[in-house]
Amino acid sequence: MTPLRDPRFRLLWTGQALSHIGDAVTPVALALAIITATGSATDLGLVLAAQSTATVALMLPGGVWADRLPRQRVMLTADVVRGLAYTAIGIELITGTVDIVHLAVLAAICGAATAFFLPATTGLVPATVDAEHLARANALMAIAKRGSMLLGPGIATALALTAGPGWALILDAATFAVSAVLLGRLRLAPIPSAPRERFGRQLAEGWTVLRRHRWYWTNLIGHALWNLGRCFLITLGPLIAVTGLGGQLAWGTIVQGGTVGALCGALLALRARPRSPLVAANLALALGALPLVTLAAGAPALVVAAAYGLMTGGLAVMSPFWETAVQEHIPAEAISRVSAYDWMLSLGLMPLGMALAGPLSAVAGTAPTLYGAAALIALSCLGVLALPDVRRLGRAHAEAGPSSREPAALHPSDEGPGGPHRPGPTGQGSADTSVGTAPSSSRV
Repeated sequence: MTPLRDPRFRLLWTGQALSHIGDAVTPVALALAIITATGSATDLGLVLAAQSTATVALMLPGGVWADRLPRQRVMLTADVVRGLAYTAIGIELITGTVDIVHLAVLAAICGAATAFFLPATTGLVPATVDAEHLARANALMAIAKRGSMLLGPGIATALALTAGPGWALILDAATFAVSAVLLGRLRLAPIPSAPRERFGRQLAEGWTVLRRHRWYWTNLIGHALWNLGRCFLITLGPLIAVTGLGGQLAWGTIVQGGTVGALCGALLALRARPRSPLVAANLALALGALPLVTLAAGAPALVVAAAYGLMTGGLAVMSPFWETAVQEHIPAEAISRVSAYDWMLSLGLMPLGMALAGPLSAVAGTAPTLYGAAALIALSCLGVLALPDVRRLGRAHAEAGPSSREPAALHPSDEGPGGPHRPGPTGQGSADTSVGTAPSSSRV
């Protein structure tokens, strides 16, 4: 727990923990609101696709600006924008004037703000802790995310069944406001920033760094396919649960099972020190096929909840391993631009998956569609492990603090067949963006 003794990391950790409570409430509440109002998985898919499309489309500009400006300022502004947008969604749901087009536009605004928030987060964790505490700090961020999400589904389900799902969105907006206040109090030492070169040149430099690391871009392909398969769970899962497994309470139970599994996985990741972290990460991600299989087989809600817990537990194990590998082997001055490509490529297929899940299941049948998505998830993880660079990549043994990182990744000659080995940690987060029903929560 050493990183929490640093007031800089403690501010960041507290703000993100509170914000994650709202992040866990919103997907459940929004899914239940749309399914209850229209009964259409296609409508839900369109709203989610609008959000993820905006995120993907603006991710590269977000990465450039996160390298140009103070990262906490970028994150603070994004929190304010998302808080206002979720307030508007909540008011629309409370007043009973649900319009799918309005929801899609507001979701797109949230997605646009997320495109700036996520790349900025990548560089902030290593700026708040010393290098030797980086892996533990990433694990603590994952615990904050998963632990806070234990409360979210229960709150969302309770509010949906009593006051209505709109109040859940208002709660999320409030957590964004608190996060913005805490980010405003964060004071960090200056870090090397990207020169004010032309926008296109800065993007090209980020791409150059990315493609020099085979282990990195191979994992991005795997993450993109994994997220494509996850879209079918996000879109079809609520409809199957509400109409066939026991109503809104069934979906709330399934998501709650996921948060329990995620917390267990995050606690495991805090102690685990695998020799090949990306091997462990991809094997853990392969568990994502299980909830799709159980839904396709018509299993009871409790069985699906257990499978979903294994899926999110695997994601929670994977997340800090991946973040630490990125922060240790990608240069600090380019980390936001490189991570913007990461987020864009990893999430790039999600709008397509969300838009097609409903129509495809109507044509091919729900069970075959879910089985196909499960196979895609499993094969994407196992396929990544075929690359020797992925299997050989280990921990860098860095001793330097955040202000003295070497840009080792900028020199191809430093990179052997197993990937870069020269110490020099850099600056996510996943974010991390959880596996839940919100595409903005995490790369995978």
